[in-house]
Amino acid sequence: MGFLNISFFKTPSHRVFHYTPRYYDERKERIAEIYKKYGKNPDGTPIDPSKETKDNQGTSYTKPYVPGASIRGSFSKGIEKHSRQVEQKKVKRLINLITFVALAVAIYYIAVGLGQIMR
Repeated sequence: MGFLNISFFKTPSHRVFHYTPRYYDERKERIAEIYKKYGKNPDGTPIDPSKETKDNQGTSYTKPYVPGASIRGSFSKGIEKHSRQVEQKKVKRLINLITFVALAVAIYYIAVGLGQIMR
Protein backbone atom coordinates (compact mmCIF):
# COMPACT_ATOMS: atom_id res chain seq x y z
CA MET A 1 0.00 0.00 0.00
CA GLY A 2 3.02 2.29 -0.34
CA PHE A 3 1.77 3.67 -3.66
CA LEU A 4 -1.15 5.47 -1.89
CA ASN A 5 1.27 7.66 0.07
CA ILE A 6 2.22 9.70 -3.01
CA SER A 7 3.02 13.33 -2.23
CA PHE A 8 4.25 16.16 -4.42
CA PHE A 9 5.99 17.81 -1.50
CA LYS A 10 8.35 16.16 0.96
CA THR A 11 6.97 16.31 4.49
CA PRO A 12 9.70 17.44 6.89
CA SER A 13 10.74 15.06 9.61
CA HIS A 14 10.96 16.06 13.25
CA ARG A 15 14.38 17.54 13.94
CA VAL A 16 16.02 17.54 17.34
CA PHE A 17 19.24 19.31 18.20
CA HIS A 18 21.69 16.84 19.67
CA TYR A 19 25.26 17.96 20.30
CA THR A 20 27.95 15.30 20.52
CA PRO A 21 31.45 16.58 21.27
CA ARG A 22 34.07 15.60 18.71
CA TYR A 23 37.00 15.77 21.11
CA TYR A 24 37.16 14.50 24.66
CA ASP A 25 40.07 15.48 26.89
CA GLU A 26 40.20 13.10 29.83
CA ARG A 27 42.93 15.10 31.59
CA LYS A 28 40.89 18.29 31.36
CA GLU A 29 37.87 16.49 32.84
CA ARG A 30 39.94 15.20 35.79
CA ILE A 31 41.28 18.70 36.47
CA ALA A 32 37.75 20.13 36.34
CA GLU A 33 36.56 17.49 38.83
CA ILE A 34 39.39 18.41 41.21
CA TYR A 35 38.49 22.11 41.00
CA LYS A 36 34.82 21.27 41.57
CA LYS A 37 35.75 19.08 44.55
CA TYR A 38 37.52 21.98 46.24
CA GLY A 39 34.90 24.56 45.23
CA LYS A 40 37.06 26.73 43.00
CA ASN A 41 37.13 27.67 39.34
CA PRO A 42 40.41 27.27 37.43
CA ASP A 43 41.03 31.02 37.76
CA GLY A 44 40.79 30.76 41.58
CA THR A 45 37.36 32.31 42.06
CA PRO A 46 34.79 30.36 44.09
CA ILE A 47 32.12 28.40 42.22
CA ASP A 48 28.87 30.32 41.89
CA PRO A 49 26.42 28.61 44.30
CA SER A 50 23.38 29.90 42.39
CA LYS A 51 24.18 27.50 39.54
CA GLU A 52 24.26 24.50 41.84
CA THR A 53 21.28 22.52 43.00
CA LYS A 54 20.80 19.81 45.60
CA ASP A 55 19.21 16.43 45.13
CA ASN A 56 17.12 14.51 47.67
CA GLN A 57 20.16 13.30 49.63
CA GLY A 58 21.55 16.84 49.96
CA THR A 59 24.38 16.31 47.49
CA SER A 60 25.03 19.43 45.44
CA TYR A 61 25.77 19.25 41.75
CA THR A 62 25.84 21.60 38.78
CA LYS A 63 22.70 21.62 36.66
CA PRO A 64 23.13 19.49 33.54
CA TYR A 65 23.07 21.10 30.11
CA VAL A 66 19.68 20.91 28.44
CA PRO A 67 19.60 21.92 24.76
CA GLY A 68 17.33 24.89 24.20
CA ALA A 69 16.69 25.55 27.91
CA SER A 70 18.10 29.07 27.74
CA ILE A 71 15.78 30.08 24.89
CA ARG A 72 12.70 28.11 25.93
CA GLY A 73 9.88 30.54 26.68
CA SER A 74 11.83 33.60 25.57
CA PHE A 75 9.26 34.43 22.87
CA SER A 76 6.41 34.65 25.37
CA LYS A 77 8.60 36.60 27.81
CA GLY A 78 9.35 39.08 25.03
CA ILE A 79 5.65 39.52 24.32
CA GLU A 80 4.96 40.14 28.03
CA LYS A 81 7.80 42.65 28.20
CA HIS A 82 6.52 44.46 25.11
CA SER A 83 2.98 44.66 26.47
CA ARG A 84 4.29 46.11 29.76
CA GLN A 85 6.27 48.71 27.81
CA VAL A 86 3.17 49.67 25.82
CA GLU A 87 1.18 50.08 29.04
CA GLN A 88 3.95 52.18 30.59
CA LYS A 89 4.06 54.35 27.47
CA LYS A 90 0.30 54.98 27.74
CA VAL A 91 0.64 55.96 31.40
CA LYS A 92 3.51 58.34 30.58
CA ARG A 93 1.46 59.96 27.82
CA LEU A 94 -1.47 60.44 30.20
CA ILE A 95 0.77 62.00 32.85
CA ASN A 96 2.32 64.32 30.25
CA LEU A 97 -1.13 65.37 29.00
CA ILE A 98 -2.39 66.11 32.53
CA THR A 99 0.78 68.08 33.29
CA PHE A 100 0.46 70.10 30.07
CA VAL A 101 -3.19 70.91 30.75
CA ALA A 102 -2.39 71.90 34.36
CA LEU A 103 0.41 74.19 33.17
CA ALA A 104 -1.83 75.75 30.54
CA VAL A 105 -4.57 76.42 33.13
CA ALA A 106 -2.01 77.85 35.58
CA ILE A 107 -0.56 80.16 32.91
CA TYR A 108 -4.07 81.30 31.95
CA TYR A 109 -5.00 82.18 35.55
CA ILE A 110 -1.67 83.91 36.11
CA ALA A 111 -2.21 85.95 32.93
CA VAL A 112 -5.78 86.85 33.98
CA GLY A 113 -4.54 87.80 37.46
CA LEU A 114 -1.75 89.95 36.05
CA GLY A 115 -4.26 91.59 33.69
CA GLN A 116 -6.48 92.58 36.62
CA ILE A 117 -3.51 93.91 38.57
CA MET A 118 -2.34 96.03 35.63
CA ARG A 119 -5.74 97.79 35.24
